[in-house]
Amino acid sequence: MIEKYKLLRSIIAAGSIALAVSAIGTHASAQTSLQTRSFVCGTNNGAPATIARTNRGDVPVIRWTSDRFRDAGYSPERRCIEVSARFQQYFRNQKLNYLTTGMMNNQQVICVADREGGDCTGLLFTLKRGSDPSQVLNNLLAVRVRASGPLNESTSRVYIDMSEYLKQASVEDQPNSQSDNIPVW
Repeated sequence: MIEKYKLLRSIIAAGSIALAVSAIGTHASAQTSLQTRSFVCGTNNGAPATIARTNRGDVPVIRWTSDRFRDAGYSPERRCIEVSARFQQYFRNQKLNYLTTGMMNNQQVICVADREGGDCTGLLFTLKRGSDPSQVLNNLLAVRVRASGPLNESTSRVYIDMSEYLKQASVEDQPNSQSDNIPVW
């Protein structure tokens, strides 16, 4: 009889643990999905723009206005489409944790990192020659977030916590509306 009670207690304990772990996982993924649903290429102020679609509304992240890479076959529209797809891929694969700067193929880039202080784990886009990577990254996102925003500097590199950025960034009622607050690139 005592063995049956021990077995029953073990089954109940195991079931409770499994239920708790499941609830925690559901809560964490629900928080993420509540915040951001996807990244798309849209328009803002007449220019192609990478936009984060959140439940709070659309958050324009980058307006693509530079023609610097057009001769290489990368119009602002093409850069918007390709970089927005990268944002979406990294988001879908839960790799869009931090934005930072780095070097890839001997070129300065804006990239994703899995942790603050970490190395680049995926390319977002290449910078113009002669650009200050940290300044570009600060300019891209800082203008949309108050001083208490998610900018973190580690030695000479900037790390932007994308989760915090998207929580704090202002949303747009309509993705194609006029806005002076979106960084251009």
